[in-house]
Amino acid sequence: MEKKKISLVTGASSGLGKFLAELLCGEGHRVYVTARRTKLLQSLKVKCSKLGGEVIIIHGELLDSKFRTKLILKIIKKEKRIDYLFNNAGFGRAVIFENQKNEDIENMITLNVIASQHLTNLVLPHMKKKNSGRFIHTGSVVAFTPLPYFATYNSTKAALYSFNRSLRYELKNTGISSTVVLPARMNTGFAQEAFNCDHEKGKDFCVEKFNKKAGSPYQVARTIVNQMNSGKEVITPTFKSKMWYFMRYFGWVVDLSMKNIIGPKQLKDLKKIK
Repeated sequence: MEKKKISLVTGASSGLGKFLAELLCGEGHRVYVTARRTKLLQSLKVKCSKLGGEVIIIHGELLDSKFRTKLILKIIKKEKRIDYLFNNAGFGRAVIFENQKNEDIENMITLNVIASQHLTNLVLPHMKKKNSGRFIHTGSVVAFTPLPYFATYNSTKAALYSFNRSLRYELKNTGISSTVVLPARMNTGFAQEAFNCDHEKGKDFCVEKFNKKAGSPYQVARTIVNQMNSGKEVITPTFKSKMWYFMRYFGWVVDLSMKNIIGPKQLKDLKKIK
């Protein structure tokens, strides 16, 4: 009997991570999940049990390097392997950069970049022993088409893209692959956390405006799971993400749009924030 695949999904309590975990359960995986909101993970565990898979919750704070080490060691001790690592946890903030707190900058870089690289670093030796494994990193098209007033977030996604590309060179001639997913805007809890909106109609107005043009995280998750064994460098899961990825060849068009259209619109909601 074939052993269940062992997956680890970070940031699995909601949004893309939640759908990834559910779909992996549907594929019969044993899915280890971690996030801060334990109650939501408990609901995920119940749902996954009905889908033929299994969810195991390891609660902790990914900003803590000791927890990251403990997380991987715990899985390896029990399973002897990790077949898929989904580096999905992350957050962004819409803010005028000069008003951004240093603590916020440090936390975003730690979670979006350092945690992903550290977990990959911890898992890689065990994958090499088996000469098989898949790293799937949740990036964003903003790595190439950075939005105004998301300076730190944009930089973390650019770093993740570069990290993935470099790692792939090192993994040549192994049975291990590393892939970065480049979704466009998704309707998840991202906007709720990202916006400290100063619009006269309130924060909900800004969140709804952001999500109005956002795509389905389920669709993105479905594409990721369908292509997770392809070994591709990049997965662009929707038409919009393919379009924005293609726009990296037309930087002047992106610059013109961000400076003169998108930027000024965003500033109206943020200019009073301190």
